[in-house]
Amino acid sequence: MADNKGVIFTRRASGLVRELSWFDVFVFVVAGPAASGVIYYSVSTAADFPGASLPLAFMIGLMVFLPITLLVAITSATMPRSGGLYIVVSRVLGPTMGYMSAWLLFIGYGISSGVLGYLVVGLMGSAFSTAALSSGIAWLARVGNIMQMPEWQLVGGLLWVLLFWFIAYKGIRRIKKIMRAIFFIPLAGTLIAVVMFFLSGGIESVAESFNSTWGSGSFQAVLSQAQSLGWEKVPFSFSSTINAMIVVIWAYASITIINYAGGEIKTPKTSMIKGFTIGTIFVGLFYVIIVMATYRAFGDFIASYDFLYDNNPEVLTGIMGGLIQPSVPFYFMAIAGNVWFGLLIAITIALWFANSILPGFLANSRLAFAISMDKSFPKALSAVNRRTGSPTNAVHLNAFFCIIGVLIMTLSVDIILSILTFTTFFIFWPYGLSTMLLPYHRPEIYQRSPVQWELFGVPVITLLGGFAFVVGWFFIYVSLRNFTPVVMLTLIFVMLAGLIVYLWQQNKNRKEGVDVGSIYSQIPPE
Repeated sequence: MADNKGVIFTRRASGLVRELSWFDVFVFVVAGPAASGVIYYSVSTAADFPGASLPLAFMIGLMVFLPITLLVAITSATMPRSGGLYIVVSRVLGPTMGYMSAWLLFIGYGISSGVLGYLVVGLMGSAFSTAALSSGIAWLARVGNIMQMPEWQLVGGLLWVLLFWFIAYKGIRRIKKIMRAIFFIPLAGTLIAVVMFFLSGGIESVAESFNSTWGSGSFQAVLSQAQSLGWEKVPFSFSSTINAMIVVIWAYASITIINYAGGEIKTPKTSMIKGFTIGTIFVGLFYVIIVMATYRAFGDFIASYDFLYDNNPEVLTGIMGGLIQPSVPFYFMAIAGNVWFGLLIAITIALWFANSILPGFLANSRLAFAISMDKSFPKALSAVNRRTGSPTNAVHLNAFFCIIGVLIMTLSVDIILSILTFTTFFIFWPYGLSTMLLPYHRPEIYQRSPVQWELFGVPVITLLGGFAFVVGWFFIYVSLRNFTPVVMLTLIFVMLAGLIVYLWQQNKNRKEGVDVGSIYSQIPPE
């Protein structure tokens, strides 16, 4: 027992391999966010926020997230270890707060990856159905209908999870190569769509293209039917724009995801700051440009279509010949001019959803690994395959929660943005508080920071931390506004389950004579 007290971590080195460059950080910053926030929800919630300016909302999102990602880059460079924000919170606020915020994050990231696997199949199916309705090609309709059936979305979602489970199991080198390859496919498709939206020639030209695709007078019919059934254009509303931030927050949801794999980044002091800064600015401007281009081309038609889709689907079906889910790919296909070209670009854009699954596998498995290294998760989760450098058991655990995410969708449980936002963003307020206190509570760690600037005698990291603290509570406010009693009870159950695991592990540590205080007084080994 006495010898065991001297053992703080499970081993002196993490066993992970530093393989990622600043460009890989950039790729994960861009690919990590669930692109549904801009590709799907930016046009499918237009009627829910009357008077909102979605381009302005996404620009506000950039201004909110840029300071936060800069702060994450600084702390990741200061403590370049796997575990990311969890490491900061647990070393400043203590193990319990660090664990509980990390537990919610782990659940949120895991389930979200499964949800994305399910959704990407349906979105691709929607593209096939759109192509079929506009062209009359029967086999496209059959493919589209099959891919949008819940049982086949289940199969497709599980296949996506299995694919990325296998890649993640193979280790960081395989992950890096795959991400570099698949990153440019949806990027290229989206850029083509944006250019064509801007070159569409105004609303009259767009209406003509839409009518040639969906039938004479269909564009005007959507507008007139929506107005006759209660939709009306309202002037700009800043309040409505702020309410639309739930969409924006979801769009940026995983922008900091790569920091959880900080132990596998080469030259982290420079790569983190460079990759995060350039990546965040790129993501923000990219989002704004996508939304501006789509709304510039279609204008009020987007809200009219969304209104009919949500409230009078039978009317929309009568106009279109079928019910097509609104999305950026749907609007692109209306102006593409060629059914095969439109289908190809729509599928490539939909791959943003799949592109977000692999970063989730990387980050979540490393988060579980870090918690295990701190002896708050079972020791088996910190096991690293010597050949691949992958924490295999942690990868398997994440895959389990991804599968739950897929199954939840098929069981018709309402996985709303609010609960996913709460679990993935809860950690930001304790992280903000931790970074506020870092220079004062843990000066020995702060001295490792590559950025020790001060403003009026106050460390910049403290000021940025205060901003993250306030914004973190705003995230919670936005998510809780839409909670139902059932969702709240489910969340409480999830938190209690995590707490039971934590208390069981700490009791085990106590019996084995492990000094938990010594663990959290140090930064984990490299």
